Amino acid sequence: MIQITGLTKVYRRGRPPALLDLTFDARPGMVTALLGAEGAGKTTALRLMLELEQGQGITLFDGRTYRRLRRPEREIGVLLPTGRPVAGHPGRRARSHLRMLAGAVGVPARRADELLEQTRLAGVAGHRLRSFSPGMHRRLSLAAALLGSPGTLLLDAPTEGLSPRNIEWFHSFLRSFSVSGGTVLVTTRTMQEASVLADRVITLDRGQLLADQPVAEFRRTRLHPEVSVRGPQMARLADLLLSQGVEVRRDGGAGIAVSGIGRTEIGELAYRHGILLHELADRVVEQPVPHPALPAASGRSGHVQLRPAGQAEPGRPAVVGQSTPPDRILQATAPTAPQLFQDEPAPVAGRPPQAQPLQDQPPQAQRPQAQPSHAEPAAPTSLNHQPVTGPDHRSE
Repeated sequence: MIQITGLTKVYRRGRPPALLDLTFDARPGMVTALLGAEGAGKTTALRLMLELEQGQGITLFDGRTYRRLRRPEREIGVLLPTGRPVAGHPGRRARSHLRMLAGAVGVPARRADELLEQTRLAGVAGHRLRSFSPGMHRRLSLAAALLGSPGTLLLDAPTEGLSPRNIEWFHSFLRSFSVSGGTVLVTTRTMQEASVLADRVITLDRGQLLADQPVAEFRRTRLHPEVSVRGPQMARLADLLLSQGVEVRRDGGAGIAVSGIGRTEIGELAYRHGILLHELADRVVEQPVPHPALPAASGRSGHVQLRPAGQAEPGRPAVVGQSTPPDRILQATAPTAPQLFQDEPAPVAGRPPQAQPLQDQPPQAQRPQAQPSHAEPAAPTSLNHQPVTGPDHRSE
């Protein structure tokens, strides 16, 4: 079991900390995902846990700090980025590289051969590392982390940049490791991977804990399934869907996003009413969680004043563990589709009408009439565009 309490890291005085009062635990038999965008503090957290950097807070591995472990390589398997794409010297062969590391760890050479089989690298064990693909290098690095038969794995973005097949293999391996009683702490930048791989998701943003959720709650509150639909008659289809109490919102220039009904039902509805579709696809929209402002480091030491986990700043509500409600979306009580998608104003005298891409039959643009040279110029008119409620979503 890994117990993390109050991890804090300040790189520069007067700037927000890279990590602030991070407290959580990773339990045996579970995959715990540390989720956050680039720069959220995931790698910093792992380096503090392994005492590779100095900071505040403490991390206990089965009740002991990393420095107190007699043989840490036998208890904790680590996979951290090295800045190089290869797992070892490009001229070495995979088997000799792993056997060399086995000798350093103090395990028999046969352990290296076992791990080559386990990571499905036995067929290329005699190949030089310069010929390996990124996925093969990552598997060899994992094999090196497993040489001492550790019960805990700390992996920093192990699947980043890999092919879907290698990602699937890593997920399957890590789940099997946890089911056998191991503790897995893995970092990731994508909500999709966290929802598929983890049993528990810890969300970081700007160095601060935002949410600590079981994966079922994470999927319910952070992932919003919907159907993307595109075609030339979206206003008509949206009208039909809204009349059935389905949630609809604008999605780009000539599309809609639909929630509360499946792709099959949408396709059947469009077919019955003779509506042509160009795209009909399932997708998942990621819902963010709010984050409080980070305090700047104070004092000559660069330390920050810590508060108990979950306690709010004075005058600010606590947000740890809370999630935002889904983005505002159009309910059945919203305006009808023709009103919903005709958000451009009427043409102004002396100007061509604006394009209306989501109208089923957009009007022809009229060329403006030339005014006599002696005519007084028309007064400027403000065009107030009224966008559809609900921000556009971007999938990562």
